[in-house]
Amino acid sequence: MAADTLGTIRIDSLLDLESVVARALAASPAATQSGQGVRAALSEVRVARGSYLPTLTATSSALRSDVLGAVAPGVSTAGSYAAGLSSSLEVFTGGRRAADRQRSEADLTAAQALDISQRYQVTLLAERAFYEALRGTDLLAVAQARVSRAEQSVRYAQDRVRAGTATRSDELRARLELTAGRQQLVAAHDTLQTAAFALGRLVGADGPMGARRPASLDARALALSDGEIVRLAIEASPTVQAAQANARASEAATRSAKTQYVPDVRLTGGYAWANQSALIGAARPGWQLAVGTSFPIFNGYQREDAVTRSEAQWEVARVASSDATRLARAESARLLSGLRLAEQSIALASEATVAAREDLRVETERYRAGIATSLDQLTSALAVTQAELALVAARYNYQVTRATLEALVGRSL
Repeated sequence: MAADTLGTIRIDSLLDLESVVARALAASPAATQSGQGVRAALSEVRVARGSYLPTLTATSSALRSDVLGAVAPGVSTAGSYAAGLSSSLEVFTGGRRAADRQRSEADLTAAQALDISQRYQVTLLAERAFYEALRGTDLLAVAQARVSRAEQSVRYAQDRVRAGTATRSDELRARLELTAGRQQLVAAHDTLQTAAFALGRLVGADGPMGARRPASLDARALALSDGEIVRLAIEASPTVQAAQANARASEAATRSAKTQYVPDVRLTGGYAWANQSALIGAARPGWQLAVGTSFPIFNGYQREDAVTRSEAQWEVARVASSDATRLARAESARLLSGLRLAEQSIALASEATVAAREDLRVETERYRAGIATSLDQLTSALAVTQAELALVAARYNYQVTRATLEALVGRSL
């Protein structure tokens, strides 16, 4: 496998954002679990719809015994065998089948919404890890630039000390800045190493993985207006849809529980093929048709307990659904505000970086000419480092905030 070395970090491979997301979804236990939850919910719907169809059962038996009944002429007494088909259909359930079907369909809707939500949550984790790896690379570049500037300052200070135009203190200040830069470089190496291993684990790799820089990290316009995004979060976000579907499922489960107070009516019928045998207990050939009902008059308050539990779950689900809607509204507004703040921060940090670099260039020339002091030059150098760090933070704060907003609404923006 190809390897790139960033500082002291060995990166097994560089991945773009699309590859990181795809591999994270494939390797995520949570995404797999939510996908299998949809599969189970589909099976639940199939069972609920199948309750409207009659059941069909095939039976067979063989019997040998010396316990005989009255033996008629021509009847074998060695044994008996039989085979049969029987069918059963619930004619009346008091609405239980309809309630179960509605509950299963609501469960399917909730499972599908949760699957979408979980996939976007995994996508958010993948994007966070991707941008964290990029941020680590940028922090390393900022630290390396600081060390380079500090080394240059040390050389300038040494030249001026030898020329007698500066004091030993100027060289010591420059060396102190060089030491601080090297400390920052060590910390940046550690940040990048941690991010690379975290990204590798997330995408299912056994080693550290790096992030391939996209064409641009600048802010870009959203596909929808702020009002449309808030409305989308309230009406169609996966978390809201899942909460509403859970409330509908709980309501249907309550209706199903209440049908226990209504008797069931079942129609059964079948036909049996059997030999003529005098064995006691042997099956007899022929067909049968029966209609029956069952109704527990008293079952130790089990019906009441089932209804009470269902109503309690319904009330909790109803309140949770309302709260999910309010949370989606608040979160979407907060994230949009944070996104606008991040956009402004990027613009301001970019301006500050340009100004700080130009100021450093001017102060460096003034220092070399003996017009400015070493303190002026070091102050300008530190301002460049702080501006570059602020620009890195603003760019990645914007990307993470945008990814969080997309995870909330369940679609790309």
